[in-house]
Amino acid sequence: MTDDRPHSSPDTGPTTTTTRGGHIAARIDRLPLTRVQYLLAAITQVYWGMLIDTDGLVGRLYPFVWEPQGMSTFQFSVLLAGNIGAGILSGQYLGGFLSDRFGRKKILVASAVADAIFLWPIAHTSDFWWLLLWNYLYGAGLGLMLSTNNVYLHEIAPPNMRHRLAMRTQLITAVCAIVPGVLGLMFVPENWRWFIYVLVIIQLVVVTPLGLFFLPESPRWLESKGRTEEADRIVSRWEARIERSHGPLPEPDLSRNPVVQTKKVPLRELFRGQYGKRILLIMIVWSLAYAGIVYGASSYLPTYLVDNHWSSDEVFLWVSIIAALTRVGGFYIASFTGERVERKKFLMTVGIAWAALFCLLLVFHGKPAQIIIILVALPLGTLWLFNMYNYTSQAFPTRFRSAGYSWSNGIGHTAAVWGPMLIAPLFALTAHQGHWGWILWVALPGAVLPSLLIGKFGIKQRGQTLEETAT
Repeated sequence: MTDDRPHSSPDTGPTTTTTRGGHIAARIDRLPLTRVQYLLAAITQVYWGMLIDTDGLVGRLYPFVWEPQGMSTFQFSVLLAGNIGAGILSGQYLGGFLSDRFGRKKILVASAVADAIFLWPIAHTSDFWWLLLWNYLYGAGLGLMLSTNNVYLHEIAPPNMRHRLAMRTQLITAVCAIVPGVLGLMFVPENWRWFIYVLVIIQLVVVTPLGLFFLPESPRWLESKGRTEEADRIVSRWEARIERSHGPLPEPDLSRNPVVQTKKVPLRELFRGQYGKRILLIMIVWSLAYAGIVYGASSYLPTYLVDNHWSSDEVFLWVSIIAALTRVGGFYIASFTGERVERKKFLMTVGIAWAALFCLLLVFHGKPAQIIIILVALPLGTLWLFNMYNYTSQAFPTRFRSAGYSWSNGIGHTAAVWGPMLIAPLFALTAHQGHWGWILWVALPGAVLPSLLIGKFGIKQRGQTLEETAT
């Protein structure tokens, strides 16, 4: 039996209506995968790719700019914590709530503007405290984007093609990752300020207009707010375009798309019952991974390579350009798995494989061997990260999907606060023994453990609609 009567929410009062068989969601899910979804998803991935090019910028520039000026490893760790930790955490919390309350598009566009505004001053100061402030604020802009872009992508994707759409459009992020490598070769270290200037210009001239003028609001979100007429206009345009090339569409299956409509964001529901258990697991997994496979490895890798006699040109060439190209191949190959492979099993396999490769740095110290390890391990790490993004986006219902994504991923980002504080002494104390403390930390508790947790206790998502996986 369905319940179409208003009922009270503990957060919002009598503002929620349960509707069994969301018409808009069902119409979206029965669409074939075409260039309509590819183009929209591509815009969200341009946002991720170009904004993430500024992520942890201090880590790219530190060994070439601020370390020669006398900045200590501890100060570097604090800057990282302020940027990829507290900054992104603040932006995600705020962005998750605002995205669920006011829409996906507005917050995505705001993220690029905020990132550019607060990134610019970093080129004009070497004072530690000012650097900490600007790193925190532009990190908050990144957090706004992270709360929204993957949520939007999954809300427009057909359920049986969601993995393919995500992996193939995420190729764009791998291509975007080449940009800082090229800029590094051009400007670092002599003209390092232009490294920042060009990134800012890209955010304002390219990224912001794409979202502002070419990205419609998510129809799934509009339906969850009771704005069905607006949602209908958007989906009708998609249907008309697809029918012109693919012929008549099948009838929507209302039975697989239960939608709960609410004007406000019922945050308390996120921390109760099945969702409470779900978000706790995801928080733990993200926390361990951000301290390990994600930031714990990437933030210290340039300094590790410089300690192993790599030049700045070699670091930017192999890590930021060549490895980015190998990521493209990794995403493309992974896209063919489609919905045949359960995502939590995929995460477990990739995470363990990455850890095994990274541990080879304990054995192979020559530059050719290190290059091979980097070219194979970095694409695997990116595959783990993006699939965990995708897993998290599908774990919560539309009424608080962005908030659930932001809280779980945001809590994980606190590891970017305590992680560097833990890793810095491990990195420094074992410097004369090949930094083995850092390598083992990021490989074992930072990659193997979170991968095993999600593989064992995560929910199944293969081939299900967003409404089915999220309820």
